[in-house]
Amino acid sequence: MTSIESVTLEVTDPTAVGRFYTAAFGLGTQVRLRASEAPAAGFRGFTLSLTVSQPATTVSGLIDAALDAGATPLKPAAKSF
Repeated sequence: MTSIESVTLEVTDPTAVGRFYTAAFGLGTQVRLRASEAPAAGFRGFTLSLTVSQPATTVSGLIDAALDAGATPLKPAAKSF
């Protein structure tokens, strides 16, 4: 089985982003943050996927936690392969 130990994100405000990931998902060392050294030019987005055994329950809980912590939904969650 393959797993990811951590993901490093370049962000403009590491303190605020750290508070969000802690409040929403309880992530500590799994999400590492560093201050962005260059201004963004264009879209710098990314997608991480998470496969769960109980999609209806688990995904709803994760989405609710993110929204409660201040996230803004861009599109509804959908089941996919």
